[in-house]
Amino acid sequence: MKSSSIKKKKFSALFDKYYKRLFNYSFKVVKQKDIAEELVQEAFIKLWENIENINDDERSIESYLIKILKNKIIDNHRKDQTKEKHINLYKLNTEFVTDIDNKWELQKEIDNTYASLQPKTAEIFKLSRDKGLTYQEIASLKKISIKTVESHISKALRAFRNKLQDYF
Repeated sequence: MKSSSIKKKKFSALFDKYYKRLFNYSFKVVKQKDIAEELVQEAFIKLWENIENINDDERSIESYLIKILKNKIIDNHRKDQTKEKHINLYKLNTEFVTDIDNKWELQKEIDNTYASLQPKTAEIFKLSRDKGLTYQEIASLKKISIKTVESHISKALRAFRNKLQDYF
């Protein structure tokens, strides 16, 4: 191009001729007006930067614009996928950390509840829940009646229900 005036006129004519068609294509693919407009604008910026190197043949210019726009749409899609992946990783990490924190708090509350029980009640409850012994086996081991075992287990369950109600 000999002058910027000719370049501007040529560009303006190409913009007027192809903008609507390129926008419609872009919008059909990305389904968001502002993104479609941005991608078409980027395609025209690329055209402006290279207008002197492009053949004046209309098919060549149209092909060039379509190729640029398709590449811009692909780049945008990749960028969105990367952003989505990072957002999902962040959410997963946040959920994981929150879950760990919740489990830590729950474990502290369980430990506090055990500490608040009478030693004999805590011991009998641990034999039942941690070791999996039956009431009969605990009664035999501790040389107490099954009713006494049931009483200790009931006390422990009440204490756990009261202390842990916020966790369930």
